[in-house]
Amino acid sequence: MNEGIAPFLSPITLFIGGGLLAIGLLSLLDLHFFKTKTQGKVALAVGLLFILATEAMFVTSGASGRYFEGMKMDVTDCEYQVERDFPLERRGNPKLIEQKIRACMDGLGYDWSEAHGHCQEARLSTNVFCYIPRAPMQRSIVAFQMRFE
Repeated sequence: MNEGIAPFLSPITLFIGGGLLAIGLLSLLDLHFFKTKTQGKVALAVGLLFILATEAMFVTSGASGRYFEGMKMDVTDCEYQVERDFPLERRGNPKLIEQKIRACMDGLGYDWSEAHGHCQEARLSTNVFCYIPRAPMQRSIVAFQMRFE
């Protein structure tokens, strides 16, 4: 999710979700705020959904962890390091620059993948959409985030 909207929505979803969760739990303890027990159970379920939605906002935002935003920084860092170490090769041997950037990303734990549409448009070593993390959890989160880019 966009970092600009997550901080705005998260307090609202936590407040609504927490309130519904509390009302639902109290209805299980025979302190009913609704006319039927079913409505209390529904409030409990909806409260849990709001809290899970808030967690999903944090998991998919750049502020929660490195994931896709971190991958962008890693590609930039690798490009900078290679350009710094081989300044004359950009003109003379651009293939070497490409290989060194891919090797740097490989060393950081990323696999080359041409599955994303943006990578197919430009198969460059500096294209962040051409990489995917090796770690299973990071891989699934980055793949999810890339769908919205």
